Amino acid sequence: MPNSERASVLDAHPDKPLLYSSPLILDRRRRLLREARHMIAEGGIENFSVRKLCQRAEVAQRTLYNAFHNKDRVIALAIREAYDDFNAYVRYRTDENTLSGMLDRTIAINRRNFRVRNYTRAVTAIYFGPNTPRDVWETLRDMSVKSIHEWLVVMKGRGELQSWVSIDHFATTMANLQYSVINDWGLGRLKDEEYLPRLAESMLLLVIGAVRGAVREEARQFLVDLRTNGQLPTFPNATWLPPVSEAVD
Repeated sequence: MPNSERASVLDAHPDKPLLYSSPLILDRRRRLLREARHMIAEGGIENFSVRKLCQRAEVAQRTLYNAFHNKDRVIALAIREAYDDFNAYVRYRTDENTLSGMLDRTIAINRRNFRVRNYTRAVTAIYFGPNTPRDVWETLRDMSVKSIHEWLVVMKGRGELQSWVSIDHFATTMANLQYSVINDWGLGRLKDEEYLPRLAESMLLLVIGAVRGAVREEARQFLVDLRTNGQLPTFPNATWLPPVSEAVD
């Protein structure tokens, strides 16, 4: 798995990253991504149409393919933009380099999925899609585990990670696990009240096998509490502070 700096980058067009970067094209890209976000929120990707997107953004289809290469890339970039916009304004009160901080961030981001179900279904459909380009898949994977990857690096530095654990492999396994739970919820296989507890339980089971010492005992206690009373771990409420003028999709 790439490091966190590389994980945040997805070229709009894999073959023409610089050629189509004029102010005019950049403006059209912004319009396309804005309308793509609205369309995903309104109807998911089942009814997502390049023709309709171009009509709404007032952009020729040829321009879209020159700027973004294909439909999946437009959707992935729109989803990534929405994800980054949300995270840019969230302020957590837990230390990101702790198990509590990792769980806090994961639960908060996934709790938001209740308000953006169509986005969530779009993400999982592309993530598990057999024809999804690898760099698009990697971008969606890294959205899921960027903070977890960074937390694992800290755990290794503290000697709290089992010696046999590969950070890259573990992080990708965690992404696959998270998306599988999210996919089950999105398809109705999990009820709303089951979604976040199942996600936390699955993550903790994986974590317990990878860490050691005090952090392993902490993970075990989180899991025992979850299985005993069915309640998610609670953390100080995060705050979300977008600019006053920021429109929320």
